[in-house]
Amino acid sequence: MSVSNKAISEAPRTERQWVRRGELLEAARGVFERDGYHGATVSAIVQAAGLSQGAFYLYFPDKKAVFAALQEEMATLLRRRIYWATRDEADARRRLEAGLKAYFEYYEEYAAWNRRLTIEGLAIDQSFERRQTDLAQTLAVAFRPTLEQLGVAETTLAAFALLGIASEIAYWQHFQRNDEASMSAGALAQACASLFLNGAPSIPAHSQEGGTHA
Repeated sequence: MSVSNKAISEAPRTERQWVRRGELLEAARGVFERDGYHGATVSAIVQAAGLSQGAFYLYFPDKKAVFAALQEEMATLLRRRIYWATRDEADARRRLEAGLKAYFEYYEEYAAWNRRLTIEGLAIDQSFERRQTDLAQTLAVAFRPTLEQLGVAETTLAAFALLGIASEIAYWQHFQRNDEASMSAGALAQACASLFLNGAPSIPAHSQEGGTHA
């Protein structure tokens, strides 16, 4: 699966600037996860980063800009993980499962961020929804050749259906599962692929497999 990366505008020019920007983004993610977008403040972000407000404004004009940059960074990370997980797998079914496993691993590692993005991020303004639409389009294009190899005719529709299934399963796993047994990323990928390709009766019985969730 070929997954392209988008350049980040107004990139820092020195290594120190990259480090500072990365520190601000990491701190911002923690604050957004804890306080939500509307509850987060620039003051809280710079305090978490151990930097001054002046340093923040060297890189970002406001809270919306740092959220947008973080949205781009996280989308790039997901695209890269799926690409590297699938690039050397010749078998289409195993490649599909590898891509899904990378997605579920990413969601598990950044579950709180993904939840905030789903609940608040897409309602900030249309630019945030457009970035998520662009990410979905990129991932759908990446999955289409694999789906074609698997005999799927309507690859575009199928790719978006697959992404929707994976997103719902990931959200259920981390925030709606209640007392049901947790499943590993590999087990989720197997179940998702089976559900998508062969229907619900084909899902492997992994419900008792241990795993972690946020």
